Amino acid sequence: MSFDLKIINGDLVINQGALQTVQDSEKLIQDILKICLTDVGSNPLHPSYGSFLSRSVVGNPAQSSVIVQIAQAQINTCLTNLQQLQQLQLKKFQKVSADEQLGAILGISVIRSSFDPRLFNISIKCMTKGFQPITTAFTVNTI
Repeated sequence: MSFDLKIINGDLVINQGALQTVQDSEKLIQDILKICLTDVGSNPLHPSYGSFLSRSVVGNPAQSSVIVQIAQAQINTCLTNLQQLQQLQLKKFQKVSADEQLGAILGISVIRSSFDPRLFNISIKCMTKGFQPITTAFTVNTI
């Protein structure tokens, strides 16, 4: 079983002087958020890691329905890439629990805010390979 440092709102979580960690489905949720919110090319050691989501949505003059389709495709690509990275981990004999592995993508919802058209609310529903349903959500701001 692997783990990662726990991150909330971009900050490491420290409890009583100790860094907190995540594992299983909580780690998968954090991995999904990290890959979706990281701009491709921003990590020089892994230039292909991340998404083009912010580039696809921010400042795009297309109609909302087109932007939504582009964003959904970008997220789907991210999640597929995450699955491939997890398969590489397993091939390198790293222990990855079933609840840490992305088993299936159940739904990707991208909704433009009716109050502020610069905001896109994104929700991702998946199933772990351990058959645990998970949901995560975030907002992309085009400011």
